[in-house]
Amino acid sequence: MRATTFEPIELTAQQFLGLFEHRLTWRYMSLVFVILIAADPSGLAGRLPAGLFLLAWFAAFLLYLFLQAALIVALAAIRQVMPRPAVYWPLISLFSFAPTLLAVEAGISFFAGDVLRPLLLERMLYIAITVILFETIYMRFVLPRVLTPEPAELAEPAPPGPAAGPAPERGGPDEDSAERLLHVGGQPVAIDEVQLIEAHEHHVHVRLRDDTRTMRARLSDIVAQTRPDDGIQPHRSWWVARGTVAGLDRESGKPVLRLTDGDAVPVARGRLPEVRDWIDTHLG
Repeated sequence: MRATTFEPIELTAQQFLGLFEHRLTWRYMSLVFVILIAADPSGLAGRLPAGLFLLAWFAAFLLYLFLQAALIVALAAIRQVMPRPAVYWPLISLFSFAPTLLAVEAGISFFAGDVLRPLLLERMLYIAITVILFETIYMRFVLPRVLTPEPAELAEPAPPGPAAGPAPERGGPDEDSAERLLHVGGQPVAIDEVQLIEAHEHHVHVRLRDDTRTMRARLSDIVAQTRPDDGIQPHRSWWVARGTVAGLDRESGKPVLRLTDGDAVPVARGRLPEVRDWIDTHLG
């Protein structure tokens, strides 16, 4: 899918449904609900009894989310046989918004009479733009935090049991036998497959051995999951895996990490001593 700003969204149906289990999602939606009640883009405030007004908005809110979830699940099923083209997210919003508006207007007319029937349809465009605006804010600022696991979620505690012998040293056979994963924007990626990661605004470009992925995530959250022997962050916008580094070099007078394929990654001057120490320790 593509967001309102045409940026790619890497989101499965399961992940979408999982958004509603995150407390940050509910905090944001609660705030949006309060703003919608106060701003009243529908123009119903003062025309309906307070109880009916609040009930109408609450019912619209739940129905819209239900229809959106149903469309996402249906789209996921279609994607099994038709992986392309990418779907523009506002289209999903509009296909959820239109039946919600008609259902709410029918309900209001039933309880309050036909005198208010044209009101919502007359303000349909204004309400739709308001809804898409709030969704764009969620996609750009809230979704990356929701999809990024908490630090506590990344570390799996050892199950309780009887005292055992000393733990194996880092990098020992017990540890290397298990595949370690990086969680990048909620997506698990085998750390052994990662060659380098470049941050670009709210996204990261992950170069794998046989692929390149662009996902919405923060580089700092990814680096926090790594160890010094996994790789090095020579610059605030870059992380490089140990097996990809050939050595320290200079390009146009500036320090760079020379990669095994000949490419160069910039090294921030403030991190140069740290990079030198890391090379001495981990590259010999």
